[in-house]
Amino acid sequence: MPLAGTLYAARHHGCRVTEYGWRGHRLIVLENELLRVGVVATRGADVVELRHKPTDLDFLWHSPHPVLPPALAVPTTPTPSGTFFDQYHGGWQESLPAGNGTPGEGNARLGLHGEVSSQPWDVHLVEEREARVSVEFSVRGRRTPFFLRRTMTLESGRPYVALDETLVNEGEEPVPYVWGHHPAFGPPFLAGGCVLDLPAAPVTVSSGLTRPRYAAGTYDAWPALRSAAGGATGSAVDASRLPGKDARTMDTLYLDLHGLERGFAAIRNPHLDIGVGLEWDARAFPYVWSWQVFGGASGYPFYGRAHLVAIEPFTAPIGSRDDAVRTGHARTLGPAEALTTWLRAGSIAAERPFSGW
Repeated sequence: MPLAGTLYAARHHGCRVTEYGWRGHRLIVLENELLRVGVVATRGADVVELRHKPTDLDFLWHSPHPVLPPALAVPTTPTPSGTFFDQYHGGWQESLPAGNGTPGEGNARLGLHGEVSSQPWDVHLVEEREARVSVEFSVRGRRTPFFLRRTMTLESGRPYVALDETLVNEGEEPVPYVWGHHPAFGPPFLAGGCVLDLPAAPVTVSSGLTRPRYAAGTYDAWPALRSAAGGATGSAVDASRLPGKDARTMDTLYLDLHGLERGFAAIRNPHLDIGVGLEWDARAFPYVWSWQVFGGASGYPFYGRAHLVAIEPFTAPIGSRDDAVRTGHARTLGPAEALTTWLRAGSIAAERPFSGW
């Protein structure tokens, strides 16, 4: 159903919500005087625009593969990990009930990042005032019994969008899950000389990548890592200082935030004098993954064209739901059990480290 019965906002100032038909999809746009947030309701409630309006700068990365109209993207053959990367346009996805890998058994096997990012979500306008707008997005799993509700809110004068979420197990038996958010940030905002702010928490760098910047292993605290060039004896690297695309590297890593109530992360561009920040409930998402591609993702699906940094609050370390079950990191919701949590994302000042609003 259209929001408020129209495809165009009735008010053209202050906080507002507008619905558009875009590439065959239903695009919901929330905005105030500082931020414009675009959400594709018919494809995972993906955030496809997180724009700082005063500078007209979209923080998100956009892949070489744009969003296609529904049902027009037919892969030539399925891959073992599913079709996530065939459809991956960048932006910001929600991952449930899986992270990496292809977990599940029998007819309930899941592809990369689970099932909700590929489904249409329902939309409900909660509030639409000059000082505040709020829209609810919701989805039910098909291969799992989860119901997920995300309410996104913008308020006048605030540079961030607030996400309040509730996850419910509508089944009649306990079900394990891995849950997280997958925002990726890219050019023109992302460039050499940017600074990546993360808590001074333990860091684990994944092994097995072909062009890593960092030596694999576990480190005491961000950002003191080692160069992959020297392996276990590699030179010290300040990982908060980001290179440009010409570095031709790719890494995945995660931080363990147990003991913190709030997680935070930011990328700051001192040359543009602007940054993007994230803040979240670390009790719900006690890990933060980071996928860092500086031109080093060769072969399918990017063939060297990717330049991005993803900052991903998650319930478990990097891996699949099966990995999390095996290692004891999977969360479980019992019958009719619910979990509520929150996140925030938006623009920040570039001149000082970010630790939350």
